[in-house]
Amino acid sequence: MSKERTRCREKVLMYLFQQELGQSVEVDFGDFSPQAQVFAHKLYESTLYFKNVADAIISKFSKNWRLDRIGGLERNILRMAITEMFAFEDIPPGVTVNEAVELAKKYVSPEAGRFVNGILRNIVRNWDEVLKIREEYLNVVREN
Repeated sequence: MSKERTRCREKVLMYLFQQELGQSVEVDFGDFSPQAQVFAHKLYESTLYFKNVADAIISKFSKNWRLDRIGGLERNILRMAITEMFAFEDIPPGVTVNEAVELAKKYVSPEAGRFVNGILRNIVRNWDEVLKIREEYLNVVREN
């Protein structure tokens, strides 16, 4: 399942990036096993749901980098990784970070992999603070 989950993450990343570019996206995970389809759909939908809170977290923990200065692929990789840590408690954070780093290295550059690793490691080290930011966001969503 792990290689298939890696492929799911790649496909989810492409859909998120296309959507950010304003392209029409027809989400289709039919080429994966039923279990992987569930994973991919949940990751995609959850990343869209948590986009704003993920952006707030990225902004807080990416020292000297404004969100709009981070490349679109890297930004979506970070959003996806943060969401995965929120939505899939059965996946160890280290696995999520490693998968995100590999995506950045594969689709952007080795330097992007180091950049993504630095931000995500900082997020993992400050997880209690991250959870507070998420809770504040969810409270605002519930109130509206």
